[in-house]
Amino acid sequence: MATLVCRDGSSPRPLGSQMAVTGKGYCVGSLTGTGCGDRLIVHESLEAIREGQNRWLRLGAGSPFLDIRLPCGAGVEIYIDVQTGGCTLAELLKAHGARRPAALEIDTMASTSRVVMDTDVTPPSEGMVRRWLYPRQRLFVIGQGLNAMALSQVAVASGHEVMVFSPDEGTLMSAAQSGASTFRLSTARMFSCPELDPWTAAVTMFHDHDWEMPILQTLLGGSCYYLGALGSKRTHKRRVRQLRELGLADCARSLRGPAGLDIGAESPEEISLSILAEVTQVYRSVARPSLETGDFI
Repeated sequence: MATLVCRDGSSPRPLGSQMAVTGKGYCVGSLTGTGCGDRLIVHESLEAIREGQNRWLRLGAGSPFLDIRLPCGAGVEIYIDVQTGGCTLAELLKAHGARRPAALEIDTMASTSRVVMDTDVTPPSEGMVRRWLYPRQRLFVIGQGLNAMALSQVAVASGHEVMVFSPDEGTLMSAAQSGASTFRLSTARMFSCPELDPWTAAVTMFHDHDWEMPILQTLLGGSCYYLGALGSKRTHKRRVRQLRELGLADCARSLRGPAGLDIGAESPEEISLSILAEVTQVYRSVARPSLETGDFI
């Protein structure tokens, strides 16, 4: 596993980006955005695998590989780890499957590694590289029609785990063809969903707003990082008033409506882009460390 640990100036990929390389030279991911740079990383990774030793690799400015240049004269430090065992990786994957934040912590001086499960752990000590892995962003699309279909498509394309809940067969069929998981609703009160965690967003998209209230009551009781509802400003005012009458005034403040950034969207495709943009904006507004390092560079 090759990890982008440090950079001088800008680079095509953010810190913490990784490439996986097999002993046969197959790879997934990119650290340089250039074919020649990534090929050199694969070559160095294969050499590390052959020797059974972890190693550092510098590319760009200050690198001994003068023919590999990065955009804007940048330089990057990459740590190639070939000694983390299968049991450690299995523990990391288990935490990811359970939707728990976890980190692979590597002591580059001792060439040892372990899994860290708590984001409140002490800062990494000298020579440590700690790469955090967060649960996959998940989006619940609850509703029907062209807007719901378009949102499920663009969210799947952006890498979200998408679950679509709808009483409409056409909406469910379109979502399934896009790669989303689908769940048929017979009534609003039968709505149930997996645990609403801090990596889950939800959007209600009904033209018949009588469907919304029981569903919103369920969603507002969870810990979604984003909750939005489609509809006009007038509709949203009425929606918030109903929630207040149900004793959910505090929760209603976290409901975004009309859902989406104001970009003048008109078509279903534009509306879906505006909603996903707002979902992304809210998610990125929370500081989540991707990479932590000790003082060794």
